Amino acid sequence: MRTLEIPREAWRPALDTFTAIHAGWLVSLEILDPAIGAQPEIENLPLLGVSVEHPEGEGDITISAGRPDTPNITHTIHAPSRVDIERRDDGAVVALQIEAADGTKAILRFLTAALPETVDGLTRLPAPSKPAARTE
Repeated sequence: MRTLEIPREAWRPALDTFTAIHAGWLVSLEILDPAIGAQPEIENLPLLGVSVEHPEGEGDITISAGRPDTPNITHTIHAPSRVDIERRDDGAVVALQIEAADGTKAILRFLTAALPETVDGLTRLPAPSKPAARTE
């Protein structure tokens, strides 16, 4: 495993690219708070996106997940201080970790880590089906 820290000035483009590649992948989000320990926030929902508030990497980072038939779950990391991507040796992303200034960490993990090219086209949610028109 390798962990790569993303420089603050690259947060926005890196997270935009991360979202473009991984939108629809099943994720879980765990919050590690020094005061209360580990708390699950999202469990096995399709990733909708990870975004940073300002282009310069300043401001909050928001993680969203959900299905078309259920309300979305959104978690916001206030005052983020560090963003890391954890990769397997073959380059597949295993997790995204965002640390806040207060030491709280949000760890976004994939249900299955894979190289994007090996699942291309398989991770998007299908569009809701329309009932067939009746002809009588």
